[in-house]
Amino acid sequence: RFMRQHDIPGCPDFETFDDREAACEYIDSYEGDLVVKPAGLTGGKGVRVVGDQVTAEEAKEYIRESDYDRIVLEERLIGEEFTVQAFVANGQLRVTPAVQDHKRAYEGDKGPNTGGMGSYSDAALELPFMTEKEYMEAVDVLRETVNALDGYKGVLYGQFMLTAEGVNVVEFNARFGDPEAMNTLPVMGTDLLDVLVAAREGESLPKLRFSREATVCKYAVPDGYPTNPAGGTRIDIDEESAGDALLYYASVEERDDGVYTTTSRSFAVVGVAESITTAEETAEEAIAAGGSGLRVRHDIGKPELVQQRIDHMAELRGE
Repeated sequence: RFMRQHDIPGCPDFETFDDREAACEYIDSYEGDLVVKPAGLTGGKGVRVVGDQVTAEEAKEYIRESDYDRIVLEERLIGEEFTVQAFVANGQLRVTPAVQDHKRAYEGDKGPNTGGMGSYSDAALELPFMTEKEYMEAVDVLRETVNALDGYKGVLYGQFMLTAEGVNVVEFNARFGDPEAMNTLPVMGTDLLDVLVAAREGESLPKLRFSREATVCKYAVPDGYPTNPAGGTRIDIDEESAGDALLYYASVEERDDGVYTTTSRSFAVVGVAESITTAEETAEEAIAAGGSGLRVRHDIGKPELVQQRIDHMAELRGE
């Protein structure tokens, strides 16, 4: 509604419903597939995509059995998702490299949605399946959004779908992305504290500098995650055994004899290198030190999966 009101580009077709039965009737009448989105926080696990994850009948059953106060039904966009995060203050916008997260639980983009199994960024601001112009389309959407906001100060996270027709908005968040922040902050050459102080003091935000390096982030999660996770497994990895990768603990429990999994994502490793391929190899070497009882999407950042994204967009563009 905000995007419609301010004529911000990239807004998909959508309707919101407080009445579950009215939402189900809309699904029956809509020509095409829809995405079911609870209006609120769901830890990245609330969305259901008709024609991909569920049938129309299953979507209606999901709505009827849910306890969400409001449901958004949005046209299903076909393309490749990506994220651009920005620092915003004093009417200014400072953007970071594009990142692609992987929501599905299992390799090959199979299984239920998760909070994010891992992500990658390239040495350039854009990703391999997109052009610089398409990256700037997303930046323009963020800029027009900031112009329409009254005095917003903080991080603006824009998740987008790159389609054959251009860039569309999937969602906005007023926070860093998890895992996307682990891709962008390690390659940011500008001191984060300088950005935060300038925002607080009402000064001009410094220009952001980034090393021309790619990153690959991989999460280790407990067996059974996200539907029936089994916690209580000891985690063997530490900063030394992670080697050249960065290590970020997530949902873990510290005990006298070590660190153990809970029922959510356990830890992430991030490889940083001159190419996505080399960064993936660094992350993969580190994740092997995690121990047993953990599951990882090993395909994230591998050349085969990245090429699939490139080929997918080329097919959609008719190239």
